[in-house]
Amino acid sequence: MEAKRFSERKLILFTVVLMIAAGLVRLVSYKVGVVLFYLSFLPFIIHRLNFYHNHRGKLTDVDRRRRVTLALLLLMMLLNMVGWQNVEFILLIILAVDYMLINNRRSNGEKADDFGVKH
Repeated sequence: MEAKRFSERKLILFTVVLMIAAGLVRLVSYKVGVVLFYLSFLPFIIHRLNFYHNHRGKLTDVDRRRRVTLALLLLMMLLNMVGWQNVEFILLIILAVDYMLINNRRSNGEKADDFGVKH
């Protein structure tokens, strides 16, 4: 049985939709909205950590760069939760950089589908 795969680009878009929903909840209840904002990154982070765990030695150049964006995302979330910075917009910028890395890989002449499989 083949493992189920899904598009990384669609995962990032799903994360953005969750952030929008958290923003709407934030209008009603600020504290609940902030918690939901950080939880909206959870599917993305879990997927990336599973990916790096399962593909330890076989990373492409783009995956190495995406590892840096994941580390920055986790670091900024930690700094926000500890209270040393209170800027959630940086998390959106890091997510946008990760999205651009995916699209750049697809437009560099490599024929890869949304799942990262080269053709």
